[in-house]
Amino acid sequence: MDLRDVKDLVKLLDESNLFKLELEDTNGFKLKLEKGYQAEKPPKGPIVRGAESVIVSEDKLLAEMTKPNPDQELLTVTAPMVGTFFRAPAPDAEPFAKEGITVEPGDTLCIIEAMKLMNEITAEFRGRIVKILAENGQPVEYNQPLFLLERV
Repeated sequence: MDLRDVKDLVKLLDESNLFKLELEDTNGFKLKLEKGYQAEKPPKGPIVRGAESVIVSEDKLLAEMTKPNPDQELLTVTAPMVGTFFRAPAPDAEPFAKEGITVEPGDTLCIIEAMKLMNEITAEFRGRIVKILAENGQPVEYNQPLFLLERV
C-alpha cells in the first residue's frame, strides 16, 4: 500500500458515513483510521494503543536515563504510526504523562497527529514512567520509542 492508497482511504472515510476504518493485509500491514478529532478536544477512550516491547538495543536511550534497579524490567512504548508527537491535548494544557508518575491501563500517554487525525496512545499496563523519549511537537517515526516504563 502506498501513500496514494492511504490518501484515497482517508478521502473515502471523510466522504462516507463511516466513523472508523481498520485494514490489515496478509503481509501484516495494519491501518486504523478514525475521523472527527481536533487537538483542542482529544477523544475519550483509546483509539490506537501503543505497542510495548522489551528493550533490546536501546544503548543510547538507556545511557540517557537514570540508572535503573538491576531487577527492574523496562518496557518501551513505541509509536504505532508516523506523525507528530504531542504530550498534551492543547499547547497550554497540562501534559497527559510526566516522568515518575504511575499510569493505569487505558490512561492516555500522548497524542500522535497523523493526517489531521488525533490518535491517543494509551498505557497497556500499570507502570511508572521512567523516561519520556520524544520531544513535544516533533515528528516521530513508526516504531520509534516514546516512553520507557517500569511495570508496577
